[in-house]
Amino acid sequence: MSEALDAAAYQRAAALLGETITSLSDEEWDRTTHPDDWTAVTSTAWVVVGDSQLTAAAQGEALGQVGEFDAAILGGNPVAAWRGTAVAAIGALRDVDAAAVIVPHPDGHVLLADLIAQRVSENLIRAWDIGRAAGRPVEVPEDLADACLGFWADHTDAVLAGGVLPDEPVEPRAGAGVVERFLGLMGRSV
Repeated sequence: MSEALDAAAYQRAAALLGETITSLSDEEWDRTTHPDDWTAVTSTAWVVVGDSQLTAAAQGEALGQVGEFDAAILGGNPVAAWRGTAVAAIGALRDVDAAAVIVPHPDGHVLLADLIAQRVSENLIRAWDIGRAAGRPVEVPEDLADACLGFWADHTDAVLAGGVLPDEPVEPRAGAGVVERFLGLMGRSV
């Protein structure tokens, strides 16, 4: 795993999502994101559900399979729900050697470091989706996008197995930069 995709990288990616959602007006929470039947609320709930696994994993708990979820988990204040989850994950990851923690998962065992890398990718792409939906494009940091590309290149078995990334990545333009290539891998186009 790239050294850049650690707890500090997660904190940066989560902060980018936080900056994005705290800028939303009440009306913008209903804007359509990716996939087309999701909104900013649904996307934020998806991140909250996934990021809550970081806290559980850092504490040595077995993880469950995330499938169907209800955006109602955000309650009446999506930003507060997101913030609580992100702060808990950041706190749980403090002083944990993520490269040494192996967490039970229904599909096998997961290295906490790999889970962090997945959550960095998810936070970045959902911030990008929500910002785009609100008409305020989010700049994905090149170093984090590059680190995510490196992580997924080292985990082609997970990519090819499906379910982790989109079934159909978008082919980036010839000569595309690292952020566009990351977006393409995540099924988005500029």
